Amino acid sequence: MWTAIYTRVSTEHQAQVGHGLDVQREACVQYALSLGVAPSDVRLYEEAGGSGEDMDRPELLRLLDDVRRGLVDRVVVKHPDRLSRNVADKAIVVRELSACGVKLHFVDVPNWDESDEAVLLFHVISSIAEYELRQIRRRTLAGKLRAVRGGRVMPSGVDPYGYRYEDGRYVVVPEEAEIVRLIYQWYGIDGMSVRAIAERLDAMGVPTKTRQSARWHHSTVARILDNPLYQGTWYYNRRRTRKRQGVRGARRGRGRQVVAVRDPGEWIAVSVPAVVDPDLARSVALRKQGGPRGGSTSAHTFLSGKLVCAHCQRAWRHEACRTAGGIVRKFRRPPAERGADPCAYRCARVPADEIEQAVWRELVRRMRALRIGRAIAGDPLMEDVARLRREMRAAVERRDRARELYLRGHLDRTAALRAMSEEARRLREGRAEACRLCHARQRRLNAPEALWTALESHDGVELRRLWLDAAVSRVEMDASGGEVVLTLFARLGEQTGARVDDTLAT
Repeated sequence: MWTAIYTRVSTEHQAQVGHGLDVQREACVQYALSLGVAPSDVRLYEEAGGSGEDMDRPELLRLLDDVRRGLVDRVVVKHPDRLSRNVADKAIVVRELSACGVKLHFVDVPNWDESDEAVLLFHVISSIAEYELRQIRRRTLAGKLRAVRGGRVMPSGVDPYGYRYEDGRYVVVPEEAEIVRLIYQWYGIDGMSVRAIAERLDAMGVPTKTRQSARWHHSTVARILDNPLYQGTWYYNRRRTRKRQGVRGARRGRGRQVVAVRDPGEWIAVSVPAVVDPDLARSVALRKQGGPRGGSTSAHTFLSGKLVCAHCQRAWRHEACRTAGGIVRKFRRPPAERGADPCAYRCARVPADEIEQAVWRELVRRMRALRIGRAIAGDPLMEDVARLRREMRAAVERRDRARELYLRGHLDRTAALRAMSEEARRLREGRAEACRLCHARQRRLNAPEALWTALESHDGVELRRLWLDAAVSRVEMDASGGEVVLTLFARLGEQTGARVDDTLAT
């Protein structure tokens, strides 16, 4: 079996002394050899640029897969914070290795699990590592805010069309700026739609910003028209984001998703060179105020960021289109990442309203069952029922005992009948009391029935989202077959390692 050596550096720590991949690799190999491991039995799992704040790391996941397959009997890591900087994630990995019978070694913390004091030290080191990560994140954010307030621009994954990032500033790209002005003129003065503008740009052979897309998309044109950057103002701290779950190997910026828009008072405005003049920008704004038109429109869904493809694990895209009959909302198949093979299942578009309602009904059902289960477990009436059951069982035993004594001649007929009659009376009273307790408990359980019924039909996005965030980690949807199959994964199930797999068919 293999001895696995796991090494990791993150983008913010790879230059740190003592944490380079080569330093970790050499220390771990020497440690493994000191344990009597043959060099041919050593397998390397090296994570270059993997953040320690979550478990979505390709090499770590590959290591855990090999552990579950029984290929690894020992794992060597230089320091606990190389395994993870999150205490909960680290505990999950340690438990997984222990459950598979794999011995975990830390070069810098030897014998970490051989005494209570050593385990305590290990947990202290893990807590310090998570604290350091939070401090690094806080200092990084503070440094960015200080730089932005000083007039600098933070780089993005791809520079905005019409600009080039240079030394903390946006510099205008003349040929791209001319295209931006044409887009504003076509939309605000000539009255063209965003789709028509995208088609004209394709016909003219205008390249996109990255040159990786062969065609212009109408959403790209719409973003250019909505971006205040082209009027001379760049905003920072506009959105609240979080790390996207399940994204592996994503490029800069692609691994985070927007969860909320901050209050405008928290935005930080930075002046940049304007591309369009105020009159041209005003014509675009006036046309947008002219009233609703057909075509694509944005609409919020409470499943945003939670609904992923059951096959490729990419997030389903939500689209809304305004038609003569009203807004039609659908979830469409997630496109393939650049450089990746397209999804072979080619899942069809599905109605968003039906999917959301099915997920919400299942979520309410689960919460209701959990609530009822807790109510039954903590119901004081259950103690009375248990006591009454014991008393009735004792009355039956006494009645049978009196009959047996009479049949054996140890008790005369009058005394036996009196004893049996007394126990029969107690049994009748016990049955009546049991019936009363049963009705009382049923009334207590049925009391919030109207509340649950009203909650199931509730369509408020905010309330639904709060419940979803509290109870569900993700929702997988398989639309590749004749029916749509939804699978809800509970947060509790992920934390305990147990998968919650209830399937809905719509």
